[in-house]
Amino acid sequence: MLDINRLRNDFNNVAKRIKSRNKEFPALEQFKTLDEHWRKITTEIQVLNAERNALTEQVAKLMKDKQNTEANSIKTKVQHIKSEVSKLELQIKDIDKDLDLVLHSIPNVPHESVQIGKDEKDNVEIRKWGKTTKFDFPSLSHWEIAEKKDLVDFQRATKISGARFTIYRGNGAKLIRALQSFTLDVNTRAGFLEMLPPVILNAETLIGTGQLPKFEEDLFKLTNNKYLSPTAEVQLTSFYGNEILSEEKLPIWLTANTACFRSEAGSAGKDTKGVIRQHQFYKTEMVMITKPEESYSSLEKMVANAESILQKLNLPYRTILLCTGDQGFSAAKTYDIEVWLPSYDAYKEISSCSNCEDFQARNLMLRYKDEKTNKNIYPHTLNGSGLAIDRLWAAVVENYQQKDGTIKLPEALKKYFDNKEFI
Repeated sequence: MLDINRLRNDFNNVAKRIKSRNKEFPALEQFKTLDEHWRKITTEIQVLNAERNALTEQVAKLMKDKQNTEANSIKTKVQHIKSEVSKLELQIKDIDKDLDLVLHSIPNVPHESVQIGKDEKDNVEIRKWGKTTKFDFPSLSHWEIAEKKDLVDFQRATKISGARFTIYRGNGAKLIRALQSFTLDVNTRAGFLEMLPPVILNAETLIGTGQLPKFEEDLFKLTNNKYLSPTAEVQLTSFYGNEILSEEKLPIWLTANTACFRSEAGSAGKDTKGVIRQHQFYKTEMVMITKPEESYSSLEKMVANAESILQKLNLPYRTILLCTGDQGFSAAKTYDIEVWLPSYDAYKEISSCSNCEDFQARNLMLRYKDEKTNKNIYPHTLNGSGLAIDRLWAAVVENYQQKDGTIKLPEALKKYFDNKEFI
């Protein structure tokens, strides 16, 4: 969540930047109303406490002069003021609770380098890499290839689990495993520490990274206020929650490949074929925890690392900077990387890399001790897909399909297939 003092001291400018996200945020006005009430009552408490202190001094002086009758009269006034202050302090506690709820409904402030825009049409293309794949034969979609070569079983997955689930089998499953290993290998060589976290999370963890309460309908909820993880960003970012780290420990780079789960609420009719949009999917995640002054250079490193995976697989892609209207709730700045999918004749998102600044760290009470000032500082947290495995699987299958129906293995993946050339 945002620093409450930032909102209090610069409300108009902060609100203007947030509203550039091109959505309605009633929580902003709610905050303003609640905060005005909070300020009013706080001032009343300060005035009453000052009056009480002055009267208490009078009582001490009168008692010293043995003017007990007058002293007792003033003591009654002091008790009355104490009672009034107690009532007002209870009101402040209630307002603080309401403010906390409202703050959790206010998104991050877009960074000044982010272009103001309404939606994805206003995103800015930063660069392209590789030539889009062209075939000299009628090409197939990844789901058509996968069914012909028995790499997946969509029907039995639906029978077992329902729509938008996939069972990978044989070389299809092996290719998923190869891509999981390959992406982790690239990330760990780049300096990320590999983790293997649980995928069942408590609500507090999801609140900390901004998935709750805003996006509860997109989550799979279990019993006992537990949820299935929508992304390993949650586990990795929360790993040091409620801790004060030493400055020398930063930066922290973490990576993990996990199953992820999303209900895809509101996405009916979108990408219903194939493996592009599933309820259960696999993703290799990257998380960085850095000093504030290093976070934007770290974001560029994260994006470069995600791009390097596609380059090593020789898959065409483009990188775009999201405008204010297309950014995620917790992000201050986001780059999307989109891989070329011939069946769509278009680029499709395969990674989203974001700098959340101190937005998540405040929720998580994640801090580090500044060596010079000895103060506790909120670090900046960054996250990015490196990469979305199912979509990467689709990209390999489609871009490497051959005229004879086989799939040529990218050079970087051959070692995972005993150096075979084709699937």
